[in-house]
Amino acid sequence: MMAVLLAARPRLGRQRRSDAAAQRTGSTRATRRWRGASALGACLIALAFPSVRAAADTTSSVVLVGHGYGHGIGMGQWGSLGYALGDDAGAGNFTYGQIVTHFYGNTTLETLGTAPAPASLNGGNVIVAMTENNGNDLIATAASGTLTATGVTGPAAAVLFRLVGPGSLYDVFTGPGCAGSWGPVATNVTGPTAAATNGGPVELCQPGPSIELHGSLTALANSLGQARTVNTVPLEQYVADVAPSESPSSWATLGGVGPQGEPWGFQQSEAQTVAARSYVEANPLSYGGYADTCDQTCQSYPGMKYETATSVLAAQDTAGQVMVINGTSTVATTEYSSSSGGYSTGAQFPALVDAGDAVCVSASVCNPNHDWSVTLSTASIEAAYPSIGTYSSLVVTSRNGLGDFGGRVNQLTVTGTGGSVSVTGAAFAAALNLKSTWFSLGNQASGGVGGYWIDDAKGGIYAFGGAPFYGSTGNLVLNKPIVGMAATPDGGGYWLVASDGGIFSFGDTTFYGSLGASPPSSPVVDVAPAAGGGGYWMLEANGTVQAFGSAPMLAPAADSPGIATATSPMTSIVPTADGQGYTLVDSSGQAFSFGDAPYFGDVASAVPGYSGRVVGIAASPG
Repeated sequence: MMAVLLAARPRLGRQRRSDAAAQRTGSTRATRRWRGASALGACLIALAFPSVRAAADTTSSVVLVGHGYGHGIGMGQWGSLGYALGDDAGAGNFTYGQIVTHFYGNTTLETLGTAPAPASLNGGNVIVAMTENNGNDLIATAASGTLTATGVTGPAAAVLFRLVGPGSLYDVFTGPGCAGSWGPVATNVTGPTAAATNGGPVELCQPGPSIELHGSLTALANSLGQARTVNTVPLEQYVADVAPSESPSSWATLGGVGPQGEPWGFQQSEAQTVAARSYVEANPLSYGGYADTCDQTCQSYPGMKYETATSVLAAQDTAGQVMVINGTSTVATTEYSSSSGGYSTGAQFPALVDAGDAVCVSASVCNPNHDWSVTLSTASIEAAYPSIGTYSSLVVTSRNGLGDFGGRVNQLTVTGTGGSVSVTGAAFAAALNLKSTWFSLGNQASGGVGGYWIDDAKGGIYAFGGAPFYGSTGNLVLNKPIVGMAATPDGGGYWLVASDGGIFSFGDTTFYGSLGASPPSSPVVDVAPAAGGGGYWMLEANGTVQAFGSAPMLAPAADSPGIATATSPMTSIVPTADGQGYTLVDSSGQAFSFGDAPYFGDVASAVPGYSGRVVGIAASPG
């Protein structure tokens, strides 16, 4: 059962392309809005303006940009730290109760007793499968002093339990330490157990360092008769060891003085403890039928390795507290991951904005997973999907609709010379070792490597390399020519704009409006996409910028020349990667920056007396 993702060592857990369509207002002679494209209509358009593709793609890599680390279900660990420290877009410092209530919607923080404990936790214990010892003899010593063990008379320095028959029958041996030598003391003992005589920790002997554990160790067999080892540990000692294994214990020392006289970062530790406790309480005996949980691929439980006085205090302060599903007595399966990327998935718990995920309070405490990029070799993609042959394109066909880029990838298509495969975002992320399923293509708007579209004034579209053909306006009679084109961040569609402000949408794009009903004051010359493809800007020749959908209207950048100084018509607009800025350029080569777009200079100032005509502008990566 894959439950969680480490802050330091995250691992993946579990996880709408529209039909081709064009929408317009104001650019065709017809008065109706042209929505285009049933499946047959799209094919007819494609035949009229065929996609022209290069014979083979020679680029060797694909750049992906993304957000978050892990499945994004429930609590984000970096986000919980951001909320605890108040680095959360002005929301203020959160207590641990506010943190868990925020992330685990439709649940209530309760104390065991009002929410009955699972029957498997008899005596308040958790049974943990110690999977690194699967199939091996159980060898144990006491961390200090001696052991008491089944089948052994009196104290023992060390014991060895060896499976000899069905029904968890073991022979028992004693020795001076982990290395033996061993002498037999009992035979055919069922499920022998070892514990420290003084009630302290025991050590599970391993080829490398031994694992120090609270509670006792028991040898048994699974349903296939294979040797297994379990650690029976008091619940509160278990969560005191899990929490610092999942979130760095150093986080508890961050921030000013908060509740209980502890730093505010301690609230994150307590939130992590509640999540860990709830998760194990929600799934009794769910691991192999013989344990409540496991030590490695469930919640991370390396015994006492990361236990601190602070983690013990967090367990004591929150003792027995779990998240209970509203209107029930059921403890919620409180999954969590390293970084939500700024938006949870909405699986199991309501989707929400994670304002704490971008936490960055110092150089050493700054979420490295809020934004990320990775360069994949085409060879690695071909190795993951050999049936495609030589790689040519990657196109996202469905997203969850939450956040930047249109959200996490639900489905995508990988194409090559040998064909295409449709895979889930989770499967692709696992196959290529990506941090999360929330990603977009960073170095090719077409969705392929080395691919691009060329459009002409009639709206004819020519696709090259890995760029898919989604349709064109070639079968329409336009009032005004097409003057600009903008692709969605995932390469799954594009918009065309005409000089009268008419917009045409193809692929997975959405029509957010146009200037057809209110003609522009000067001709439209370009269009640019908003972050995540949730809108677009239109640029008029006189410098007017019209915003649609999620595209914001932005003030001039402080260090940029004012738009009033322009002496020539505008020709092009380019947005910043985060969608909170854009730069315009006019035909004389003068640039004008808005929002967070930096002003780096322009042709007009760098080349005195420049007499050419500038027609476009593009952004470098980053």
